[in-house]
Amino acid sequence: MELVASELATLPGVATREYRSGESLRPERLKQLHIYIRTGAIALHVALERPPHAILEVCGPGWLLSPPLWEPTPTPEPRHAVALLPTTTLELPADVFSRYLAADAPLASAVASRDAHQYALALDHLAMLTVRDPLRRVPEALLLLLERLGSGPDPAASGRLKVSQQLIAAFANLSRQTTNKQLRRLARAGLVGLERGVVNVRDPVVLRDVAAGRPPHASGTSTA
Repeated sequence: MELVASELATLPGVATREYRSGESLRPERLKQLHIYIRTGAIALHVALERPPHAILEVCGPGWLLSPPLWEPTPTPEPRHAVALLPTTTLELPADVFSRYLAADAPLASAVASRDAHQYALALDHLAMLTVRDPLRRVPEALLLLLERLGSGPDPAASGRLKVSQQLIAAFANLSRQTTNKQLRRLARAGLVGLERGVVNVRDPVVLRDVAAGRPPHASGTSTA
């Protein structure tokens, strides 16, 4: 991540941009740029006939968004992007970036590694969506968001998610009512703390057991 950021920051033509929380990124610009997220997070939405719009992915620090991402296939619905938090990006025209990749083997290798990591995260999200039980899907959604929004892959790292329940529901592809019910269930078990617009993930290790369908191993913890 740091190699890609440090390399991109030195390239001629790169621009640093800042987006406010809730600000939409103009799609006509996105199709011409490679966008590297330094801080914050961007949600990729598909605009359906009526809200809430489905969230395809949440991209946090270290993600590199490329022009093919905005192509309408495999679904015909247009995609759009919204900053979930105050977000800072590095942005470079796609044709310029391609020329630099061809001439810089270390940068090309780092970008390929970053692409592979993002692909693995996308597969994790798809795997979560195949789980039918909301009691498993909601904690898995929290763990995936925790990783994407900056805590990293450490399975024991607690964290504070400054996201709405509506966003969690859209990411988990569940109704807001079902998501709220499961979040309160997890809160009663002591695994999360709920505040307005914030979910505090207190025990990711036990939460991972719940997401996997295993009995929680922490003493005194129950999701009943």
